[in-house]
Amino acid sequence: MARTLDLNRMVSRRALVFGGVQAAVGALLLSRLYYLQFIKGEEFVTEAEGNRIKVQLIIPPRGLITDRFSVPLAMNQVNYRLMLESDNSKRALATLESLLKLLPISDAAATEVRNELRKAKAGFPVLVREHLSWPEMAKIEYNQPDLPVAFIEEGQWRHYPFADHLSHLIGYVGKVAEEEVKDNQPLLKQPDFRIGKNGIEALYEERLRGVAGTRQMEVNAQGSPVRELEKRDPGSGEELALTIDSRLQEFVVERLGEESGGVVVMHIHTGEVLALVSVPAFDPNEFSKGITTKYWKALNANPKTPLHNKAIAGLYPPGSTFKMMTGLAGLKTGKVTSRTRVHCPGYFYLGDHRFGCWKPEGHGTVGLEEAIAQSCDTFFYTVGRDAGIEAIANVAQEFGLSKLSGLKLRGEKPGIVPSPSWKQKVRNAAWNPGETINSAIGQGDVLASPLQMAIMTARIANGGKKILPRLLMAEKDRDEGYIDIDPNHLEMIQRGMDMVVNAPHGTALGSTIKEEAYRFAGKTGTSQVRKLLVVGQDQKTLPWEFRHHAWFVGYAPSSKPSICCSVIIEHGGGGASAAAPVARDVLRKALELMEGPAPRPIAIPQEGA
Repeated sequence: MARTLDLNRMVSRRALVFGGVQAAVGALLLSRLYYLQFIKGEEFVTEAEGNRIKVQLIIPPRGLITDRFSVPLAMNQVNYRLMLESDNSKRALATLESLLKLLPISDAAATEVRNELRKAKAGFPVLVREHLSWPEMAKIEYNQPDLPVAFIEEGQWRHYPFADHLSHLIGYVGKVAEEEVKDNQPLLKQPDFRIGKNGIEALYEERLRGVAGTRQMEVNAQGSPVRELEKRDPGSGEELALTIDSRLQEFVVERLGEESGGVVVMHIHTGEVLALVSVPAFDPNEFSKGITTKYWKALNANPKTPLHNKAIAGLYPPGSTFKMMTGLAGLKTGKVTSRTRVHCPGYFYLGDHRFGCWKPEGHGTVGLEEAIAQSCDTFFYTVGRDAGIEAIANVAQEFGLSKLSGLKLRGEKPGIVPSPSWKQKVRNAAWNPGETINSAIGQGDVLASPLQMAIMTARIANGGKKILPRLLMAEKDRDEGYIDIDPNHLEMIQRGMDMVVNAPHGTALGSTIKEEAYRFAGKTGTSQVRKLLVVGQDQKTLPWEFRHHAWFVGYAPSSKPSICCSVIIEHGGGGASAAAPVARDVLRKALELMEGPAPRPIAIPQEGA
C-alpha cells in the first residue's frame, strides 16, 4: 500500500513538472508570437513586401545639346540592352551560359560579366550586351523560359550627329569609373549609366544628367518580374543651346582638310564663340558605344594628335601675331609715337649679338603701321628693347594672354607671357636682355593658344573692351570692363592690321577680299619649331614635323568689326601662305551666314531610326 502511494506521488510530481515545462514552453511561444506579430510585425511585413516587390531605377533621358539655331549636336537614341538580375548569382551565371549559346558574346566580354555578377549588389542588374538587333531580341524572347533572370531593357545611348566635327567641344559620355561613384547617388551605380567625360558633356554634367525615375515590379518566388505596380517617370536633363553655328563649324573643318591645327571664331562684342575647331579629331560615337582597342591605338599612334584639343590646349609661340602687344607697350610707355621711324637694314644688334630680320635685305625706314603691315622684326626688336619686357608683359596680360578664358573646359591651358619675376619663380634664374628681344616678336618663352589669340584680337577690334568668350546662349555677356588704353593707340594698331591684308607691301596681300562688305584686317605669324640651318630655306623641303607653325589672327569687316578669328596650322610653313587663306575664307563665310536666314533645325530621329 505504501509502495503504491509513493508511486502515485512520484507520478504526480512528474506530471506537475512536465505540465510546468509545457506551460513555460507555451508561454515562451506565446510571448515570441506576440513579439513577432505585434512588435516586429510591421518590419517583417516590409521585408516580405521587399521580397515580393522589387524597385528599379529608371535612367533619365540626357539633356540635348544644340547649336544656336536648335540644330542638335548631341541627342539620345534607343538602345536595347540585355540585362541579368544579380540577386542570385548562381542562377544568373547559369543563365549567362545559356545566353552564350544564343548570342555572339566574346570570351573577354563573358568573363567581364561573370566578374560583375560575382561582386554585384542585390537590386543592381548586370549589363550583358547593348545595341541588340530585332532578331537578337526575338531569339531572347522565344527562349525566355530557359532564361529566368534575363530581361531586355529599353534604354538610350548618346549619339553625335556631327561626329568628329565637334568632338573636342561637345566631348563624349562613358561608363562611370570606380573613383567617380558616390554612395549617395545610386544612379551612378547602374551598370549601363554614362556620364560626361570631356567637353560640354563633362562641364555641364549635373545639368544634362536629369533625375532618375523608379519602377516597382511584383516578382514571383524565382525573382522574375510578374507585373508593374507603380512607376515614377524620370526627369529629363536640361537642354543646352550653345553659341556655336554648326554650319560655320562644319565649314571650318572642311576648309582645314587634312591639316593639323585649330581655329576659333568669336563675336568681338558679345564673346559668343561661333566655331571652335581642332583637327584632326575623333568620333565621339565610338566612345559612346564603347571604344575598341584598335580605334584607341590608331588615335594614339597618329602624329597629328587627334585627341588633343589644339584650340584651347595647344600652346605655340605666337610669332609675329604678338607684335601688336609690343607695339602697344611702346605706345603706352611713350617709346613709340606716330612719328617714330626705325631703319631696318635686315638685322639688329644687342651688344655684339646679331638678331636677324626675316627679310635679310631689310625693310628700310618704317613706322609702326608699316612695321605691322610688313612684319618688320627689327622695328619690334627696337621697341622691345626700349619699352622693356615688363611693359610688354603687362599689356599682353590686359589683352587676355597668359590667362585662362573662364570657359572652364577641361584641358584649357593659360599659356605664358614671360617676365623677370616669372623666370625667377619658374626657373630660379635671372632675366637677360636677349630674352626681351626674342619675346618682342613672339618667340622665346611666349606661348599662346588659338583661343587666347582670339580673345586678344577681339579686344583690339572692339576698342579695348575686355570681352571674354562664352558658349551658352542663355549666359550673359562676360567682360571685365575696359583696358586702360588710348583709343588713338588702338586705331594705329588697327590701321596696321588693315594694311597687312590690303596694302601693297602687306604680308597677307594675297588673301585680300575686294568687296568692301567682306574686307578684313589681321596679322600673319610664323613661329619657329627649330632654328633653320640655312637662312631662307624653303619650308616645303623640310620634313613636316620640322616646318614652322603658321598663324593668322584677324577680324571683319575691317571698317566696322563684328567677328574675329585665330588660325594655327601646325607645321604649315608660313602664316601668309598657310593660315591667312583659311582665315579669309572663314571670316567671309561667317559674315555670309550672319547676313542670311537662320537654318531649319534638323529633325531628331525617332525610336528605331
